[in-house]
Parts: sequence; C-alpha cells; structure tokens
Amino acid sequence: MKSTPNGHPDSSSSVPPVHEANGCPPAEDNTAVPPFQLHYDPWGRLVFTDSKGKEHVGAEVVRSYPLSDPECWISIVDSKGREMLMLANLGLVDDELRDLIEQRLAQRDFIPIILRIVRIFGTTDPTEWTVETDRGTTTFTFISEDDLRRLTPDRILVTDSHGVRYQIPSLKQMDAHSRKQVRRYL
Repeated sequence: MKSTPNGHPDSSSSVPPVHEANGCPPAEDNTAVPPFQLHYDPWGRLVFTDSKGKEHVGAEVVRSYPLSDPECWISIVDSKGREMLMLANLGLVDDELRDLIEQRLAQRDFIPIILRIVRIFGTTDPTEWTVETDRGTTTFTFISEDDLRRLTPDRILVTDSHGVRYQIPSLKQMDAHSRKQVRRYL
C-alpha cells in the first residue's frame, strides 16, 4: 500500500469508489473483484476457489451490513471466520454466482431455535437429528461435532449438512434428554 506525504496509508487504490446515497461502489466497476469461484462439494460444504486456484472448503458468505446495504459489502470467510474476499457490491459478479451467494445468505439469515431434541438416530457421524424448533418439527443430517459450536458457555449453534444453522439459546433451559444429547458433541 502506498503512503501519503504525511506518512499515512493511501487507501484510495485499494478501496473502490463509493456511491454517496447508499455506501455501495458502482456495480459497473468489476475491476475491483479478483477472479474467484464458489461451489458445493459432495458433502454440501461451500468451497471458495481463490484467484490462484486454491480451494478453501467450509467457506461462509456473511453480510457486513445487512440492514443498511443488503446488496453490498458481502464477505466470504474461511471455516475459521477469516475473510478471504470482500464483495463491495453483488452487482459486480455474474448472475449464477450472485444466485448462489444470495441463496447462501438466505440460509444464513434463517436461524430456527431448537426447543427440544426429539431423537438422534445413529451412533457414529453422520447422524440424523429430529428436533422441535420455534418453526415446527424438522429432521436434518448432522455431519460431525465440528458442526456444533458454542457461542457462549450456554448458547450453541448447530449447522446441518445443507449449511442451515439452528440455535440453542440456552442449553440449561432445555429438558434433561435434550441436554444429554447435545453434550455428546461438546
């Protein structure tokens, strides 16, 4: 990065121009986006292929500012949450890639609350979970303990084989059977 005469970094070369009205860069300026690809592997995980051809399995698509600019500032992060690419405007990518990103964002924004675990079928991964949520009863495939993450000591995030995330807001408030089932994976 270049420096200005007073020694401060000059970010003008790395930051795309911004529309005054909404903070988005113009959708016509596709020079700001390095080439990349997104696809799903056979296990339903999102794979990001960077401009050098390196694949990053378990990528996630995250909105930086979902309320103010839902079409802008979309981040693609690796499985550990490290940013690999920032899309300043969804209009900068082709329609097929945009559709995949929008579908992934819709999945991410949809987070049912698990109220109770009805049953977990299987003793080795992957297992099939039947749960009661705030949106009704559902069954999903849980691939491995890597798909269950503590957000706080009591709050849990569960991700199914399709990338749909479920939240357990309070493990302590669940019934004894449900707590026992979840603790198998913690």
